[in-house]
Parts: sequence; C-alpha cells; structure tokens
Amino acid sequence: MSEKQLMRRLRKITTVVVVISILLLLGGGIITSFLGRVQKDTMTTQMTSEAEEYRANVLRKIEADLQTLQTLASFFRFSNTISAIDTDAFANGLYESNNHNSFIQMGYFTEEGVGIRVTINQEIEKDVPVEELPEDLQTIIEKAWQGESSVSRVYEDEIIGDKVFAYAIPVYEGNEITGVLAANDSIDAFDDILDDKTAMNGYGYVHMIGKEGKFLIRSKNKVVDKRVESIFDGNYITDGEKEKIREAIDRDESVFSEFRYQGTAYQIYLSPIGLNGWYLFCVDTMQGVNAPIYQMINVTRAVFVGVLCLSVFLLIYGYQMLRKNHKQLIELAYYDSLTGAYNTVRFMQEMKDALSGPEKYSVCVLNIHQFKFINEIFGRAQGDKLLCHISQVLKESVNPGEYFCRDTGDFFWMILKGQNEEAIRERLYEMMEKISRFSLSQHHNYQIMIYCGVAVRRDDSSAEMMMTHAMFALQTAKGTDRNNVWFYDVELHKQETLQNYIESHMHQALKDKEFRMFLQPKMDMRTGKLGGAEALVRWIPKDGTIIYPNQFIPLFESNGFCSSLDMYMVENVCRKIREWIDAGITPVPISVNQSKILFYEEDYVENLCAVLERYRIPGDLITLEILEGLAAGNIDELNEKIDQLKEKGFRISMDDFGSGYSSFNTLGKLHIDELKMDRVFLSAITGKEDERQEIIMAQVVDLAKKLRISTVAEGVETKENETLIRTLGCGYGQGYYYSRPIDEDEFDRKYMEKGNGNHEV
Repeated sequence: MSEKQLMRRLRKITTVVVVISILLLLGGGIITSFLGRVQKDTMTTQMTSEAEEYRANVLRKIEADLQTLQTLASFFRFSNTISAIDTDAFANGLYESNNHNSFIQMGYFTEEGVGIRVTINQEIEKDVPVEELPEDLQTIIEKAWQGESSVSRVYEDEIIGDKVFAYAIPVYEGNEITGVLAANDSIDAFDDILDDKTAMNGYGYVHMIGKEGKFLIRSKNKVVDKRVESIFDGNYITDGEKEKIREAIDRDESVFSEFRYQGTAYQIYLSPIGLNGWYLFCVDTMQGVNAPIYQMINVTRAVFVGVLCLSVFLLIYGYQMLRKNHKQLIELAYYDSLTGAYNTVRFMQEMKDALSGPEKYSVCVLNIHQFKFINEIFGRAQGDKLLCHISQVLKESVNPGEYFCRDTGDFFWMILKGQNEEAIRERLYEMMEKISRFSLSQHHNYQIMIYCGVAVRRDDSSAEMMMTHAMFALQTAKGTDRNNVWFYDVELHKQETLQNYIESHMHQALKDKEFRMFLQPKMDMRTGKLGGAEALVRWIPKDGTIIYPNQFIPLFESNGFCSSLDMYMVENVCRKIREWIDAGITPVPISVNQSKILFYEEDYVENLCAVLERYRIPGDLITLEILEGLAAGNIDELNEKIDQLKEKGFRISMDDFGSGYSSFNTLGKLHIDELKMDRVFLSAITGKEDERQEIIMAQVVDLAKKLRISTVAEGVETKENETLIRTLGCGYGQGYYYSRPIDEDEFDRKYMEKGNGNHEV
C-alpha cells in the first residue's frame, strides 16, 4: 500500500472518526439535553402537584377554623350591646370554648365598639375597645360588620408575644348583624401541615412567605444556614431570579426558579395560596433522586470525549437508567405500591380529562364487606392478596378510555363509559363474580362480598361531586349481606340533603323542643280499656314538616346523639304523667325506648332517678323498652343494670321480639317484666301459614306467662287480629286498629278526659 493510499485511508478513517465523534457528541448533547428536560419536567410536575396539595390543606384548615367559629356562634346568645349580655356567663363560656379548640385568643365585639376577650391561660378581659386592637384585627372586624367572614394578615400581637393571624365572622340575630366573633391563632398553627418529612420524597422543604417575601413559617429543615428574614436577603439567589420572582408575586402568579448554595443546585417553586398574599415557598435539594441523573449526564459527556465505544454503551446505559428512574418517580407519584393500580391522584387527573370531553361516563366505587375481619382472621398477607386480585380483575374488565384506582384501604374507584344503568349493573356484577372466586388460603368456603355505589353524571357534575354521590350510594348498598350495586338517584339526593340537615340541626332542634312526643295507646285485652301508652318521637321543625324516626334514629344511633334524645323523651314522659296527676286524672303507665349507648352509661340509673324525683313520679308508671341486641355477649352485666332499675320501680320491656334472630334462651335469662312481640307475627299470618304462625305466637305467650312476663302484641290492625291475640291470652294489644301515634293533646281528649284513663275503644 502506497503512502498516498495510506494517507487517504488515514484521512478517511480520521474523517469517519471525526464525523462519528461529532455525531456521537451531538447525539450525546441531544440526549443530555433530553435527560435534563425530562428530569426538570418530572421535578416541575412533582413540585406543582405537592404544592397544590399543601395549598389545599392550608385552605382546608382555614375553612375548618371559620366553620368552628360559625358553630360556636350558634351556641351562644349574643346581643348588639355588651350590657345586654350576661358578661360573666358569656365570658366564661367563651373562655371554656377557647380552651377546647386550637385558637389562642377569642373575642366578641358589639357595634358599641367594645367587647369581651379571652386568652388561653390568662384573665378574661371585658370592655375591650376595638380601637385599641391591632390594626389588622380591626380591619377584619370591620369587614365582618359588612357581613363578610375574613382572615387577617400576619401581625405581631403584644399580649401573646408572637406572630398571629385572626379570623372574624358576623353574628346574626335573624337577618341583622348583632356583633362580631373573632379569634386568632399563631401562624405556627400551619407547622404540622408544612413540616412534612415526605415533601418531595423526603428531599424537599416547604416554607410560607408573605407578599414582601418575608418568612411567615419556616420549615424545621432548611437549606441556608444563615437565618434571613426574607427570601430576597443574601446573595444565594441571583438578582435576575429575584426580579423574576418579584414580578410573579406582584401578578399573584406561581413561578419556578433556582439557585446554587455551597456548590449544590436547588429548584424552588413559589405558589400563591390565594389569601392575604401568602405564598408557599418550596425548595427541592435535587439530591438523592436526581443526583444519579446528573452524574450519569456528566459521565456520558466525559466518555463521549474519551472513548467512542464506551460512550455509546454509557449513553445507552444512561438513557436506560434515566427511563428507569423516571418510571420509578412516576410510580411513586401516581401508582399504588401494593396493587400497581393508579392511585387517587392519577385517577382524579384521568377522570377530569375524561369528563371534559363529549363521552358519557359513570363513576363507581367498590368496597369489600368486612375487610377488617378478613385481615384479622386470615392475616394481612391474605388481605393484600385479595386486594391484588381485585386490581387484576378490574384491569381485565375495563375498556380503553376507562380507568380505575385503589384508594385507601379496600376502596376501588372506576370510571366507566356509558350511563345505561342496566348495562353498568351487568358489568359490575360480572366483576363481582370474578372477585368472589378468590380463595382465602384453605378457607375455600368463605364468601367474599362486594358493595358498589354508582353515580351517573348529570348536568355537568364535577368529578368531586360525582365521587361524593357514588360514596353516598355505596353506603346504601352496604345495607344487604350480598353482592350489591346501588345507583345514586333523586331519592338518595333527598336522603343526602336530609341527612346533612339532621346532623347540622339536631342539637339546636333539641334546644328548641322541635322533638315532639306522640303517644300510641296499649289496650288491656282483659278489660278492653286503655292499659297504657308508648311514647314515640316525631321531629317537627318550625316550618311544620314532620321528620319521622326511621329518617333520623339510625343516624342518631351512629353518632351517639340518641342518648340525649332518649333522656329528653324520658323527661317528656314524666312531665306528661305529672300533668295528669296535677289535673286529678289517674295516670296510665307509659313506655319509652332506650338505646344501647344510653343504657350502658355509667350514671344512667342515677340520671333516671333524678328525673323521677324532679317530677315526683313513681317508677312503676315508666316502662323502659330495650332491644334484645343489648344482651349479646353480656347478659350478666345487662341483668345487673335491669335489677338496679327494677329496684327503683321501673318496669323493663323487651321490644321487637321476633323481628330478627330472637332467642328463647335469651328470653329465659333476662329479668324483664314485659315482652313486646313484633308486628311481624301478625303480618305473617296469611293464607296457608296461619296455623304455623299462630302456634309460634301461642308458644311465645305461654312461655312468657310461665316466666311471669306480661305480653304486648304490636301491629294489631284488624278486629281479627284482636280476636286472635285475646284468644291466645296476650295481655295487651297495640296498633292502628286502636289508634295511630297521636300528639299529647289528642291523646288527652280521646282517652284521658273520658272515664279518667279507662276509656274503652
């Protein structure tokens, strides 16, 4: 080979090498740039998402505090002048309320310009002039007088000796504002929200700053060692970035920026909270999660310059590592770690995107019946396998454009195409059937039950509203012991509205005596005359509508309010008997229902006796009706309580016997005086079943007689019913054949004013 040929080949090789090197370097630059963009986009998405979550939590706390003030306002009697208020009682009440909530200081101010103020662990202040209050507090008090509930800026309170912010709400009497209820709290109240060690996967910090950039709340973890008053202090943020941040704050916009400190790069994100110019100041160290990416970029650049073949390998390796890291970040942010399904955050994003289009959708929520029991009995591992099985079934069942996620615990959400209820129900039952095939270890016979609530989108309902409606439908679906699907509809909406009304008005209704006592007579089968009555409650608001017990009693039993209502009814029964005695009318015994939560209160017997003594009523005129479920697992304890009541003269009755799985064994062990047979006994006597049902009733009555227990048959609606129970030897009858439940006045006119309580029907 000649020299020229060698040189030509060498030049050719050099050219090829140079071209390849340039291409590789360009490729490396392009890939490096791409890696940087992906990393930055990932970081930006994560910081934006988490900042929005912190912002929502801050606003949710503020809304909760304002709601607390609104609730407190409903418990006090206010006036437009301090002189018209029992200041000692009011101040003490306000002081006690303040000690039971998160506020540092509370006050009430009238249009006279003075008020009462209480501070935790300090003396109560009276006749406090508004004009001497901090200017920021005066500002929101003035807004409250204009009918606006508001939150102040942060200010230094001399009494408390700390930075605080304040709330103020108008207090109404009718449609007029009579005063302003105010409270303040330390700005440190947001510490628990912002000081989250999981911020940005544990590598970031969140502060709160004001409009001028001054720190309002500092995270316990920080980047800059030197304590600065403002983010604009010091030289770690460049002048150009400071100007960009100031411009964004002036426009009340969010902004991304960055800085370097002690050789480390940091990403910062400022997001407006939307109140008083407050901002969330988020800092990500870019360590841990992102360091491998930067290192790989630098290694890739170096390798491309040094060794071409190794550069190709490292570029591919680096790209794969980046994809892997990026995938891990996405999985952490948007996927459930146990099942691999979407989490709620990702599901909400997909759901909102889907609902923004023309396609018709429905939202479903699935829940496992007694999942806690499954975890406790079969083990957490089996419970996790069941959750993964459900996720797999849903994954195989959804169509393109449909999504599902696992929420906390055993809740699964789905968004399905279409709004045809029958088609959706058929699909859901098919999924439930597949889920139910799961076997819990060797317990092959355990039947897994699934409940499902569905909300069909109507009138451009928001994603949040649809999820709320689906959850409400789920609560209704839980009422059966089988796989069940329930659709949210108008009736459920009415129930939801009524339930909200009941929970928000029940305490005030009790104070306003909107719960009215109705009486239903019990007829003595031996004499055919009035033998007693049962006290039943009706809720009659001021507008005259009637809310029936089946609409509010189940809710009261779940939230514990039934104990207050039961004692209120006992009070009304004693009052009525006292009225009869004072009017010279021979009273009849009245029975009143008692809930389980009240029956087991420590001072229950003492409280009942106190009511009897107050009205000077003999205990044998009061019959306390309990349900058989009270005896479940604790008959001895229940008998002990019954014996205490009987010593005081009360009679004890078991109500609704026969409505469920009633036990003759339980009947024989309880020390009761009366047995009320549920209306199901008489209603079941139809056609061919008459003889069998009569035999059962006869046995119940005969057993009760042998146990010296009197019997009451409920649901007597016809003459034939009355004849039957009299023939069987039942002691008393109660039902619409004699009378529906009627108010006190009608009961007095119909029974107590004729024959002095011995009126014969």
